[in-house]
Amino acid sequence: MIRRPETIDFWVGDLPHWEVVDGRYFVTIHLRGAIPQAGFRRIRELAASFRNPQLHKTDQALELHRQIFQEMESWLDRAEYAPHLRVPEVAEIVMEAVLHRQTQGVWRIFEYVVMPNHLFFELTGGRLKPVLENFKTWTGGQAARILKLDGTRFWQGEWFDHWSRSDDEDERIMAYIRRNPVKAGLTDWPYGGWSR
Repeated sequence: MIRRPETIDFWVGDLPHWEVVDGRYFVTIHLRGAIPQAGFRRIRELAASFRNPQLHKTDQALELHRQIFQEMESWLDRAEYAPHLRVPEVAEIVMEAVLHRQTQGVWRIFEYVVMPNHLFFELTGGRLKPVLENFKTWTGGQAARILKLDGTRFWQGEWFDHWSRSDDEDERIMAYIRRNPVKAGLTDWPYGGWSR
């Protein structure tokens, strides 16, 4: 089934963010410093095109969005995999925060993995930006306390979000998330939706 929900909001920071009615979102949140400055420059260059409002309603927008995701993922694939998220207490806090928000009715989680944090969910309470900012603030603060990261931000400022346009795309996203630990050589990775 193809979904073409109404746009609620669209904004561009370093990355484009697109919120839709009843959106199912694939979100990547990563640690501060996981992508080097050269990678961020390239990602910002691609995202700058979204500042042109004429682009938003074209097929070129979706292709550009995919290019940004591929660029970001290629940098993340080359980075050392989230050393802070290998600390069991930190990974558990992030997992508990994911599940707590589901229990509270903020989102309906389809799949997730903590490495960087990939989430696939349907937003069921609240708006995308405040929900993700709250999640990042709480988990980042807890992780910084555990790791004694005084004054250092845990998560990168923005996240990458993409809304799924079909049931087939839902399946591809969930398979991608499940393969991520294996691709990184973490065959018994316990920090994901499959572990609960």
